[in-house]
Amino acid sequence: MRLYFTPNSPYARITRVALRESGLRTRVEEIGVATRDPATALFEVTPLARVPVLEDGSVVLADTRDICAHFDLLENRARWFPQEDDATRFLRHVVSGFLDGVAVWLREKARPDGERSDPVMRYEEHRAVRVLRWRDEGRWDYCALVLACALDIAQRRGMAKGWHEIAPELVAWATTRAGDPFMVETAPGG
Repeated sequence: MRLYFTPNSPYARITRVALRESGLRTRVEEIGVATRDPATALFEVTPLARVPVLEDGSVVLADTRDICAHFDLLENRARWFPQEDDATRFLRHVVSGFLDGVAVWLREKARPDGERSDPVMRYEEHRAVRVLRWRDEGRWDYCALVLACALDIAQRRGMAKGWHEIAPELVAWATTRAGDPFMVETAPGG
């Protein structure tokens, strides 16, 4: 099996932490790739050249949730998706949207001065605060992993200013999770 990733992708990081937590690391080769390069070898695997991508024989999965669910299948247990009730599906929607908003904010922040959209950044900050006020931390499943990775990159990149006052227990939980060995090992660079 091969797992394609970029070090700064929070979506790929989720799969890399899940890979380690699932005990599958020795069965999967992790391959760092470039995604914004027309010559990237990733185009040979997926026409979108986006990460993460997992190749398992003839199976190609290119969605964070699907890859983590595949890890559950390989281990014949429900570690990442222990229950599939309506509340869990809604929670997955919220934390995935939270991560998407953090990613949008980060892309805007990375734009050169004059190209950055301050209204988009303010809106994503507003949505993030709404989630922080809504969400209680819980079990270490897929939703918690997504939330931990999103909060960690938001804190590392300066989006989380004042969040410790809005959701002190959640930020403390995320800070503790960021210190977990597999979170540290997969932490994004610069």
